[in-house]
Amino acid sequence: MAVVTLSREMGSGGAEIGLLAAKSPGYRFVDRERIFARVKEAGHKWDKWSEGMDEHTPRLWERYDWSYRGFVAMVQSAIMQEAVSGKVVIMGRGGNFLLKGVPFALRVRIVARLEERIARVSRREKIDEDSARRLIERTERERAGFLLTVYGRDGKDPGDYDLQLDSTGVPVERIAAEICAGLYEKDRLMDEEAIKGLAMRGLAYAIKARLLTGLPFFMPTLDVAFDGEAVCVRGVVRLPRERALVMEEAGKMAFEAPLRFELRYRQ
Repeated sequence: MAVVTLSREMGSGGAEIGLLAAKSPGYRFVDRERIFARVKEAGHKWDKWSEGMDEHTPRLWERYDWSYRGFVAMVQSAIMQEAVSGKVVIMGRGGNFLLKGVPFALRVRIVARLEERIARVSRREKIDEDSARRLIERTERERAGFLLTVYGRDGKDPGDYDLQLDSTGVPVERIAAEICAGLYEKDRLMDEEAIKGLAMRGLAYAIKARLLTGLPFFMPTLDVAFDGEAVCVRGVVRLPRERALVMEEAGKMAFEAPLRFELRYRQ
């Protein structure tokens, strides 16, 4: 049931490696299409956000836009729900940050020498190498900007991963085999407490997405996280009826899971 998150430099062969790793018995490959299929289930509005905001550096107005915050929360919730189901290889979109501290999550980064990445992208996209270089630079800049805005990290630090693998001159099958070997080690770290902890974290992200996309009013501050004992909902509201609605909506999703509310009134 161990989980893999796979971050990659453009042109490093990350997607191909992820697909090969997902051939382990019972595993699934979760990429952009799978994640955004979940987001689009919420309606046409989110369909449009998915088209324009995927791994995109948000503009200044987007960083403070309620819809953007809702979109990010829905993507995070979709990733977490896939992780909770177990036996999955999740591509990109900050999965390594979301699953930090989960004992049975293997967080992998795939890198390669720039010249090899340029050549690979040039062949794949049928463009010249100068165009491939510009495409890589733009894509990497956008990905880093998205991660920096959402997680405060640009995704390039090896310390943010359990395993960094260089695919330069190495067959993708060998890289995938190293990941599968790491999975067996992570499987040994699974226990009831770790599984429950991941489920509670998944619930916290689901509640956050529900509140950010379903409330009929704006909350200037909102965070939902599992603190090891309960799902804690923190935020700022204006009126008692808003506080009551936040508690009601969170309660509907939590069922019997422990909840704690730290809701302040706007001064």
